[in-house]
Amino acid sequence: MDIHKPKPWHGLREFLKEYLIIVVGVLTALGAEAVVQGLHERRLSAEAREAVRAEINLDLASLHQRDEWEHCVADRFVQIEAALADVDAGRPYRPMTYIGRPNGVQFYSQRWEAATSGGRTSLLSSDEQLDFARVYAGLRTFGDRQQTESDAWGRLRALEGVTNPSSETIALTRQALSEARQADYNIRRLLLGTRGYAAKIGISGDAKLMEVNHRMASVCLPTSTRRQDVMALTKDAVGDP
Repeated sequence: MDIHKPKPWHGLREFLKEYLIIVVGVLTALGAEAVVQGLHERRLSAEAREAVRAEINLDLASLHQRDEWEHCVADRFVQIEAALADVDAGRPYRPMTYIGRPNGVQFYSQRWEAATSGGRTSLLSSDEQLDFARVYAGLRTFGDRQQTESDAWGRLRALEGVTNPSSETIALTRQALSEARQADYNIRRLLLGTRGYAAKIGISGDAKLMEVNHRMASVCLPTSTRRQDVMALTKDAVGDP
C-alpha cells in the first residue's frame, strides 16, 4: 500500500488556496447543519403551536356549558332571595326541595405542560408564549373559583327540604348566597378576560366540539322538584351530592 506524504506548500499563494478550501468546506458544513437544525426546530414549534391551540379550542368549547347554565344560576338566586324575603316580611315560607348547583366545567392543560417541559414552547416567539400563558392562567384560576363557588352552593343546599328554617339557617343562607353571587361575578369577569386573550390569537372555542352533558339543565329544575325526580331526570352515574 502506497502512503502519500503531504505535499509541502510552495509559496503563500498555494497556502491561501488550501486554506480557503478548508474554510469554505467547514462553513458549508456548519451552514448545512444550521439549516437542518432550523428546519427541525421549525417543525417542533409548529407541532407545539398546533397542539396547544387545539387544546385551548377544546377548553373554550367546554366553557359554552357555563354560558348555558348562567341564566339558570341567576334565576335560582332570585328564587332564593324571594324565599328569604317572605321570611323577613312574615309571610309563609315556601319550602324548596331542590336547590341545584352549577356543574363544574373540566378543562385540560396537558399539551401545554408537555410542550413546556419538553422545551418546545421556548421555540415560539415571546409574544406567542405570553398569549398562551395568559389563557392557561385564566383557565387555572377558573378551576379554583369553581371550587369556591361549589362550596357556597353546598351551603345554600342546606335549605333543601327545610319547612321551617331557623334564624341561624336563614343567616347562614344569606351569607352563602352572597358568596355564591360573588363567585359567579368573579367567574364571569374572569372568563371575559380569558376569552379576550384567546380571541387575540384567533381561538374562540368551536361549539361543535362541546360534548352535550345531560346534567346541564339540572339547576334549572323547579325548586319544588323532588330529589328522586332530579336523579331520574339528570341520570348522573355517580349521583347528586
